[in-house]
Amino acid sequence: MSAPRTAPAILDERRDGDECTLRLRIPDELAYFPGHFPQAPVLPGAVQIAWALQLAASRLGTAPQCREMEALKFQRLLQPGDHVTLALRYDRARGKLHFAYREAETAYSSGRLVLEPRA
Repeated sequence: MSAPRTAPAILDERRDGDECTLRLRIPDELAYFPGHFPQAPVLPGAVQIAWALQLAASRLGTAPQCREMEALKFQRLLQPGDHVTLALRYDRARGKLHFAYREAETAYSSGRLVLEPRA
């Protein structure tokens, strides 16, 4: 039996310096959906933040954890099967990762993460 899926499906990505844009699909079979919530599964905000940190670390070379979160906004629910664009921008001078999950004009979530310094 395979481990439950915990990552988004990456459909496309573009990188330009300290910025990266990823086109994602939220898989139906994510480990986070059972029990969250049975009648209307929702991708938890903590998972959205974890994905932003992990994807930025592997693409922009940032630290994979943060010490503080700023200006977090969760405006719309992300659900199984949704397609979304994740924009990541690393502000090196301030040590902050800006993230935003959007689809066209619809904002799902966004915020700034103050990163731990790289060892």
